[in-house]
Amino acid sequence: MPIELKICGINSESTIKTILENGKCQYLGFVFYSSSPRNLSVEQSRKLTSIVPNDIKKVAVLVNPERSFIEKIKDQFDYFQIYDSSPSKIKEFKLLSNKKIIKAIKVDKKEDINLYKEYIGIADKFLFDSSGMEKSFSFKWDYLKNIQIKDWFLAGGINIDNLELAQSIAKKIDISSGLEDNPGIKSPKKILDFLKKVKSYD
Repeated sequence: MPIELKICGINSESTIKTILENGKCQYLGFVFYSSSPRNLSVEQSRKLTSIVPNDIKKVAVLVNPERSFIEKIKDQFDYFQIYDSSPSKIKEFKLLSNKKIIKAIKVDKKEDINLYKEYIGIADKFLFDSSGMEKSFSFKWDYLKNIQIKDWFLAGGINIDNLELAQSIAKKIDISSGLEDNPGIKSPKKILDFLKKVKSYD
């Protein structure tokens, strides 16, 4: 079964070129979060998104953003992936930007999964991540086995070694730190090896 892939934490042109030349990736994620080693300025993101072809969806990754910031970046992106914002705020962002929303749910315990229910009818897709977000640790993926929605991504600690298990649970995979040797610096070799493995599921 083919995997839909989102590679997150894109912060260099060379990383985009490596991905484009070596495999299929449906979404690229660009992080706006000051605590992250992958954080971008608006100017940096503008340069990077300008070289992404139209058939790849561009995703802005945001943590409880301000309305003014959404206004500033909305023309660059197809999706906003949002952590830590209320349903009413996300509704407002959606109306303001006219873009699709991926609501990120941070999972620590099994009950956290149910938080997605508050965003049904507002979010277009969901993403389930560990509570550490970018800290490259995971949560119990078994929590998602009987989830009632179809359009969702699995994130949090995914790498080439656990991809097989990840793709048995989710058909949309989000990877970031699993493609890095050091925080915020993507490894061309890890990208190549991962894309090759993803292709093997087609």
